[in-house]
Amino acid sequence: MTESPESFWSEILSEDPARVLGALRGMGEAERQAALAHLRRMAEEDGWSEAQSRRARVALSITAAVPPPTPRPSGA
Repeated sequence: MTESPESFWSEILSEDPARVLGALRGMGEAERQAALAHLRRMAEEDGWSEAQSRRARVALSITAAVPPPTPRPSGA
């Protein structure tokens, strides 16, 4: 991820499918899984504002509706 954390999370929590998916597309698999785990915590755990929890739930629903990118074979 080359952008600032604030910019990244602004995209992820934008509720805009193109922005959410675009932000995740630029990540490696481990980073993407960490971001999704954080979104699940935001959506399910106490301590987040209702707006944050709602936006996290929207981001998770967007990602659930789109299959993860297929890794490209080496040398392709």
